[in-house]
Amino acid sequence: MPARRTLLNGSAAGAGRMIAAAQLEAWLKAQRKLASRRTATALHDFRVALRRLRSTLRAFRPYLVHPKGQRRRLRRLARSTNEGRNLEIWIAWVAAHSHELPAAQRIGVRWLRARLAARRRLADELMRQRLANWLPRLRGELKEVSKRLVRRTPDRHVPPGAGPAIAAVLRRETRVLMLQLKSVVSMKDRYAAHSARIAGKRLRYLLEPLRGELPGATTAVRELERLQDLLGEVHDAHVFADELRSALVEATEQRSRAASERLLPWPGPGASLGRPAPAKSRAGLLALARQLRKDGDMRFARLRRWLSGGGDELARALDRLARRCAVGNRGGRI
Repeated sequence: MPARRTLLNGSAAGAGRMIAAAQLEAWLKAQRKLASRRTATALHDFRVALRRLRSTLRAFRPYLVHPKGQRRRLRRLARSTNEGRNLEIWIAWVAAHSHELPAAQRIGVRWLRARLAARRRLADELMRQRLANWLPRLRGELKEVSKRLVRRTPDRHVPPGAGPAIAAVLRRETRVLMLQLKSVVSMKDRYAAHSARIAGKRLRYLLEPLRGELPGATTAVRELERLQDLLGEVHDAHVFADELRSALVEATEQRSRAASERLLPWPGPGASLGRPAPAKSRAGLLALARQLRKDGDMRFARLRRWLSGGGDELARALDRLARRCAVGNRGGRI
């Protein structure tokens, strides 16, 4: 990355271009690793690099060139990786807990794992198709973003200096984060927790490039990482619950359909759902559901302990960082 000491004292457009250029390089490197599957964390690394890049483009949007449809293509590409990553984590969780079950209950777990593996193959294929279709164009567009000057004059109410511009984003995202965290009081507050998680990521990605020149940024990034991990664990539990509910419904429907077709073998209006779940598969699925309930409660308890004191301290730290940023150059040339 170019010398970090120049970021806060330069223009917002210059800082945005420098940060985006470094993040684009990191994303393309992660994409090459993903294509070759050289590491077990390839998909995770690709997603994190893409999130960092999208967050920077969003934060510096008034100052950078954005070809029409670029943000939509990046958003759709990011979403195409969601299911594969969720399934990757979910499959690992099921594998970790399946050995705790008696042999009779593992029947349903084996069916569930096969179902998840098939879905993951489809999700990976969709992701590969979108990468093949969109990556060449996005690569060219993003290289231009990191080089070209903004074509229009920013709104007079938007500060052109990097420091004030970053301070404005810091304050905005901090307000969102704290507002959502106040609404997280139980595992039922799924959407507030998810919104807080997104706001926390945006703050973290905004501060990471400034750690070398903004006192206090490193400590804030570490605390945001901790909060992100806690909220991520709760988010994963919610996603796992969706998967498990779907599996239980599917297993019941499959066996009911198979039973009705045996009793009434005449052609009907609906197609067969295929090979039904094995007998007694529900026992294993229900055992996993009970384990997930216990796991989810433990995850939320860890988050609640952080919320009891960490939120106010983090808000104060982010406010101090915003005030330090705001004293940067207010008139850097674009």
